[in-house]
Amino acid sequence: MMYKEAYEHTRFFAEECGKRIAGTDALMKASDYIVDFYKQKGIEVETHDFEVPVCSIKHSSLKANFGGTWKELNHTAALFSKETPAGGLTLPLVYAENGSIANLKEKDVKGKAVLICRDVYMVYPDIWMYKRLAQFGAAAVIYTTGDGHKDVPYVYANYETMEEDFTIPTAVVHYDTALELVNSGAEEIFYEAQFEVTMGKTRNTAGVIPGCGKEDETIFVCAHLDSAMGSVGATDDVAGVGMIMELAAYYHHQALKGKKPERTIRFMAWSGHECGLHGSKYYLLNHKEVFEKTRFVLNYDVVGNALSNYSMWTGGSDEIEKQLNDITASLELDWPVNMGPMVVDTLSFAAKQIPHLTLTAGAYGGNHTVYDNMDLISEEGFIMPIRFSKAVIDWAAWTKTISQGYPAQMDEAMRATADMYGWGLFDKC
Repeated sequence: MMYKEAYEHTRFFAEECGKRIAGTDALMKASDYIVDFYKQKGIEVETHDFEVPVCSIKHSSLKANFGGTWKELNHTAALFSKETPAGGLTLPLVYAENGSIANLKEKDVKGKAVLICRDVYMVYPDIWMYKRLAQFGAAAVIYTTGDGHKDVPYVYANYETMEEDFTIPTAVVHYDTALELVNSGAEEIFYEAQFEVTMGKTRNTAGVIPGCGKEDETIFVCAHLDSAMGSVGATDDVAGVGMIMELAAYYHHQALKGKKPERTIRFMAWSGHECGLHGSKYYLLNHKEVFEKTRFVLNYDVVGNALSNYSMWTGGSDEIEKQLNDITASLELDWPVNMGPMVVDTLSFAAKQIPHLTLTAGAYGGNHTVYDNMDLISEEGFIMPIRFSKAVIDWAAWTKTISQGYPAQMDEAMRATADMYGWGLFDKC
């Protein structure tokens, strides 16, 4: 009954640990729970401590001038974006659609706040757009949610570039709020945001099932343990962590019965994902011998949902694509295999063209908000993902060879995505 236990692990993380910001005690409490579980099961434990930046909002206010009346707007400040001066900024407001060059030219955005309509949960504040806005002299930017998001999510800019000249104060509003701003003709906003950034200790946590025959080669089965600010992150992503814990216990039991995997399996709970994929980045930089011998990565980011529509985002060769389609067909699952980048921890492995897939349920309406809680999760929601995962792991752990490398176009897309956000390992290894 692995799915029941996976549900209970998820409940502990979401309700007993709560918001698990990387670099805080709540995250370490969750990691300790995983360590204790593996030790009780007799599973080899691997931990990796490191430091991450922790961004706290000291003050944030966003107001719009509606015909002479100032109205406070529901919003979030983009974490690791640039602070405003003390006392805030009062700026003209212009709408620039999705921030294309044509829109920025036409609107004359210099010295103004620019409203950009794009689903900021799916496309975080990125370096490329910051540089484009700086080119045209924008003073601040306001992004929107998608039209189906329940509330305003917390999102992250790049910590390493928050003090760069091209980074500007950044806020996020709900799609409906943006619609009101545009339809009412609001021409002026006031924005003030002050942050406190500190460094905090955090931890990657793994259960390791040693291989037999190709034990120097590794496959990763992974999810991220940390949550975004403002959320307990039940679907995003501790349901995935609950699932890898039960899969680790299953494969450990199989090994005790004599069915040892040929390749070593690392069931990894990353930390520091939300603030910039730091967990996978620092682990791989500090464990280069593992990085060099990693042959496949199965990653989860949003799983266990009571209502779901699963798909995969995958990096790899034509052979990898065929293999994954064959597995889904053998299980009679209509889960599409999308070949291309996704801004998750697999992006770190893409620097060495390691084949990977991220399984995602495709329901993001509450993510990074209070709505991502156990109401979105069900025991039954784990059944098909676990069944699929066993088939993938059985193939990856025992198959004779796993095709490595990417087609040139895919490698270019992975590199471009990493460059867009400044995350990943393309310039570090």
